[in-house]
Amino acid sequence: MLILPLPAQPDWRRPPWVTLLLIVACCLIYFGGQYHDDARRARAFAHYQEAGLAEIELPRYLADLERRGEDKLLAELRADHDGNSPLALMALQGDPDFLQRLGADQVISPAMPEYTGWRAGRAEFDRLYRQVFTDRFALRPAAPTPLTTFMHMFMHGSVDHLLGNMAILFIVGYTVEAALGGGVFLLFYLIAGLGAAIPDLIAGAPRYSVSLGASGAIAGVMAMFVVLYGMRKIRFFYWIVVYFSTLKAPALIVLPVWLLTELWMRLSSPESHVNYMAHFAGLLTGAMLAAAYRFRRKGRSAARIESADVATQDADQVREAERWAADLQFDKAAAMYAKLTVRRPDDVALASAFYRAAKLQADPVLRQQAGLRVLELAPTAPALRAMASEAWQAALAQCSTLPKLSVSQWLKLAAGWLDDGDADSADRLLRMLVQRMPDQPALPALLFRAAKLFRQKGDIGRADACRRLLVQHYPDAAEARL
Repeated sequence: MLILPLPAQPDWRRPPWVTLLLIVACCLIYFGGQYHDDARRARAFAHYQEAGLAEIELPRYLADLERRGEDKLLAELRADHDGNSPLALMALQGDPDFLQRLGADQVISPAMPEYTGWRAGRAEFDRLYRQVFTDRFALRPAAPTPLTTFMHMFMHGSVDHLLGNMAILFIVGYTVEAALGGGVFLLFYLIAGLGAAIPDLIAGAPRYSVSLGASGAIAGVMAMFVVLYGMRKIRFFYWIVVYFSTLKAPALIVLPVWLLTELWMRLSSPESHVNYMAHFAGLLTGAMLAAAYRFRRKGRSAARIESADVATQDADQVREAERWAADLQFDKAAAMYAKLTVRRPDDVALASAFYRAAKLQADPVLRQQAGLRVLELAPTAPALRAMASEAWQAALAQCSTLPKLSVSQWLKLAAGWLDDGDADSADRLLRMLVQRMPDQPALPALLFRAAKLFRQKGDIGRADACRRLLVQHYPDAAEARL
């Protein structure tokens, strides 16, 4: 069974640099280091057999295991071709204590007749085996090192494994990165990778086993995603055997499904090479990290997640208002737009739709509210100036409340109306400004433009009225002398 969240639209104005960096790092490590490892390992193992090293080292290694009382590993290796197999060699190579004694000539001493041939063959094998990138840098749970613990979080077992993981990392990674920030996201990715290794480290995995932990770290990212979304509903893709579809469900509900799936796969396929317990531990670690993040923010999710929720809710309400308007139920449409404009006061398209719906319904309060909204936005939104002119005339006629704009906004609105050829609205606004704020330096030029526009329209009486107002209040202005 496969369940994955469907991707949201990335915001490429703020690229997910850490997610992209992780993808690039994983690809470089695989194609630059791991890609030819099967051939390298085959050459090293072939040399091991051809040089007679298997007949010399492996029986001594099995005897050493018996001496140390490691009966379980000994029985497992002897069951596999009586201990003469690549599995036994991998266990030997993963046993730092035996390797140290082997290299110090404590297992095969110079006094033994086979020593010279063995030493030369072992030196060549060591040279060939060091070329196997995966075996050098993958985590050996029986003998972990800081380097392999870090490197294994970026390693994969095959091209298919890599491509599948990178697709999942991109789908959920850019959302989690946008929510947490790049630095916190990278830290959480690394901690999730470490958490994914804990079951192997605690359980004492066989010496021949190696762990490639990118899947565990990415499982942690998936858990972060659903915990950050919490009970918000998101769309998931699911695939069960031959059936696949999508569903919309609270994000957090999917986490126990993922955890139980990994446990069930581990119990039902104990011989599988897939490390299901690493997936389980990665999911659990990622969930705990995201839960701690939310706890420190007093239960709130990340700003990116919350803003996405608001955007989704707003989009649904806009579609609902559009349906009301299409059904000619303008009162319901206007009421919905009124709620939306409170949350999105700077949205020009929303203000325009609100005004159109409000004009066609009976509630004067909604009409006044819509008019105020377009008047507030019109100074910086030319698309609303015609609506603002209509709302302005209605407000004056009904002695309604005017918006609380700054002087510069009122002047900009008057100038915009003059640009549009709306001399009447501009003239009434300029007269109000001359009466209330006569000391504004821009007023003489605007009065001159209004007079000129009235004259062009053939309204000589109003043109002269503007000229008289200009000369009376601003006799020293250059426009008055003209």
